[in-house]
Amino acid sequence: MIGELIRILTATLGTLGFALVFRVRHWHLVWATLGGTLAWVSDVIVSHLGGGAFLSSLAGALAVCLWSEGMARWRKAPANVYLIPGIVPLLPGSALYYAMEGAIYSDMEVFTQRGIDALLASLGIAGGILIASEIVRIILVVQYKTRRK
Repeated sequence: MIGELIRILTATLGTLGFALVFRVRHWHLVWATLGGTLAWVSDVIVSHLGGGAFLSSLAGALAVCLWSEGMARWRKAPANVYLIPGIVPLLPGSALYYAMEGAIYSDMEVFTQRGIDALLASLGIAGGILIASEIVRIILVVQYKTRRK
């Protein structure tokens, strides 16, 4: 439990750091950081429920993308201000590192396993963003059609 709290705290600080690197305006900084925290908490919850790299990354990306779209409308800013820093904790950096290390040292078992983990996490992130974007698009179309009547 303590380990998970430390991982959530470091994901939050990492999101804050990337938000600063990407020059997110100070009035959006807290909300962008909370998006990364939400993404990582979603990832951890699904992972503890038995979801693999794909499902946990999908859940995290779905959460942060829906958060970003909501914040964009509420705060009158582009969704990318919240999405890009928020997605950073989900990126499969360690899996890519160990896959490349396995390739360099000709350890094909490590290379294959870590490469598959990185690929599944990447596909989960892309899928989560796609699903959330379509959900928001459908909601906006329905709202537009309802207002026109």
